[in-house]
Amino acid sequence: MKIRLAAWETWIAAAAGLAAAFLMPADFYGSAVSEIVTVIGFLIAAFVPAMVLAATALRAGGFSVRKIHSLGRAIRRQIDLFGGLFLYSLAACLVLIIGKISDWSFSFVTIPYLPKATSYLASVYPAALTFLLVFLTLRSFAFIAGIGSLLSLTVTIAEDEAIARDERAGAHADDDLDNYKLPDQYGTELR
Repeated sequence: MKIRLAAWETWIAAAAGLAAAFLMPADFYGSAVSEIVTVIGFLIAAFVPAMVLAATALRAGGFSVRKIHSLGRAIRRQIDLFGGLFLYSLAACLVLIIGKISDWSFSFVTIPYLPKATSYLASVYPAALTFLLVFLTLRSFAFIAGIGSLLSLTVTIAEDEAIARDERAGAHADDDLDNYKLPDQYGTELR
């Protein structure tokens, strides 16, 4: 089980956020706040059980102690990934809520000799939200891959347990055959 954390998602999300800062009005997301928060809520509702599933996925099976430690580190990285996505989702919700409360402006910040700076500061909202939404979308593919790797781990453990159970059952079957007593007349010709 291996999750590769790639920086390309961050760079694409940062580029999208930078473009949003220049191209989108500050209140671009204003009319869709409740819908976006609902979608992010669904993501959060997926991330939390996934972290619990990952934390409880590892059982001994037929693995060595070294393999269990290796798998444990890989699962820890998955939990970190899921937890990071959870925190990014919360951050997006916070930016949406703060933006809505502040009416998508930074009117509470005044810069004395730069009156236009206040309106430029408002571009933080679409930049931050676009970054977070693009990043969450791109990292969702890693989330799905992480769930798939947990399934593979569970299948491998189940196979190991089934093999061990079958071997024990086969050994008991051999013991049963050894203990089987043949009838006294078995193998003699009847005349």
